[in-house]
Amino acid sequence: MSWATTSPLQRLVIVLFAGTLGIASEARCEDVAYLPAVGETFDYGIEYRIIETTEGERNPIMIRQRCRLRYVVTKSDSKEWTGTYQTIPFMGNKLANKGALATYHRRTRESYEAGPNNQFGRTPSDPDMARLQQAASQRAEAMRMELQRRKLVELEQYRGLFRFCDGEIWCTASGKIRGKGEKGNLPFATGAIAGLIFLQLPDDGKTESGFSSRSESGLNFVSSNNDQVAQSTISVFSLMTPRESLEQGHLAFDREIEIAGGVSAGKQLTLSGSGMWEFSTEMGMPYAGSVDYKIEGASYVGKATKFDLRVGFHHLDPIRAMLFDNDLMPTMEAFDATNLPRLTSKQQSEMVKHWEPRSKKSRVRPNYALGNQFAQLATNSAPPPANSKLERLLEEELRDESNWKNDIQFEQILSRWKSIREVATKFPREWSDDSGSFTIKAMLRSVDKSNVSLLRLDNRQTISVPLDKLSEEDVEFARTFGVPDQGS
Repeated sequence: MSWATTSPLQRLVIVLFAGTLGIASEARCEDVAYLPAVGETFDYGIEYRIIETTEGERNPIMIRQRCRLRYVVTKSDSKEWTGTYQTIPFMGNKLANKGALATYHRRTRESYEAGPNNQFGRTPSDPDMARLQQAASQRAEAMRMELQRRKLVELEQYRGLFRFCDGEIWCTASGKIRGKGEKGNLPFATGAIAGLIFLQLPDDGKTESGFSSRSESGLNFVSSNNDQVAQSTISVFSLMTPRESLEQGHLAFDREIEIAGGVSAGKQLTLSGSGMWEFSTEMGMPYAGSVDYKIEGASYVGKATKFDLRVGFHHLDPIRAMLFDNDLMPTMEAFDATNLPRLTSKQQSEMVKHWEPRSKKSRVRPNYALGNQFAQLATNSAPPPANSKLERLLEEELRDESNWKNDIQFEQILSRWKSIREVATKFPREWSDDSGSFTIKAMLRSVDKSNVSLLRLDNRQTISVPLDKLSEEDVEFARTFGVPDQGS
């Protein structure tokens, strides 16, 4: 690679990496190193969002996949620590069960290997209609086969994200990593899941003026033109600039990344990204981070040639773990309406009208597409107020053994609403009055028509506060996530 052919970012990183770092900075001097204690356990939530942007693709790839990642430290000194890691993928919006995931994998493989289903139902007598029906059925079957092919590639190649995996890891104080275990073929150049959160630090541990790093690694590359797999060596340049941290005792950085590598199957791979990264000096481990990538020349499940990728991770304390495991953002803003939309009164009424039982003589046929839209909306939104008409209807439908068609989705919706409310009671937040002059940090306990019960964090006492004394935002939170006191 010549100087003339490098990008501005590469040139800057090369200059910095060569040891000519002389940036003035007002950030306080901090030393940083990976030094976790023996016996410590660290849980992280990992999320990938992939949006395929290749022009002309009729069935674009859009993936949001998450997994839990756990490290257990078995040995540690001033130079290196050793530990084990394991991942737990998600199925839908819940943590996967090994047995259920293995069964799903086997059935998907069996169905795919059985080939297309050429039984298209009763053939119309009209020849033109018969041809149209056959063409439509063949298209639908081809789409089903493609979806199964994609799922099999994900399950069998992208371990950690879609399948359980475990292994051993060795990490120096400056972040140089060695690992032992199944890595699989990742569709992008971010490294194995186990090494995702780590970052190469300066050998002297000083980060007050920013720093850079360069590393080389291998990538299993799938051609965008066919399914040929090739090994590629990639060079990773990373530039870190100090930024203000939101957490006391943490160090935060803006991160710029440029990755380039030659391949022997398909196009030249180029990847660049930007984001942030946060380190806890008390933990001696990363705390949170995310990077948005632009990728060209790589492929996901052998189809895409160009896509956007967001990779994020969060350290999971008990509260954040509950949020993450319930498909919520592992941040204190998880319950904000922008992150967890509210069901409007109109939406709730429309759902009740659609899901209300109809007599056998009714001529109104159920609109299954609309039902699926409502189910997806209910699953991705905050629950309605406890004991609402919509919630009572779904509970009654579950108890009605004569009508079981919607039981699975109703059970999933109600279970999710219950989980979200439960997590909300573990969620410490600032409560304030209308004027904002009085605030108190407390957790929601219960709510009725006129009062909310709160558990104060300062003295662990439960207090009752009139709703009309609270701010509009607090009243909305209490009515959305609160439930009646079970002891009353």
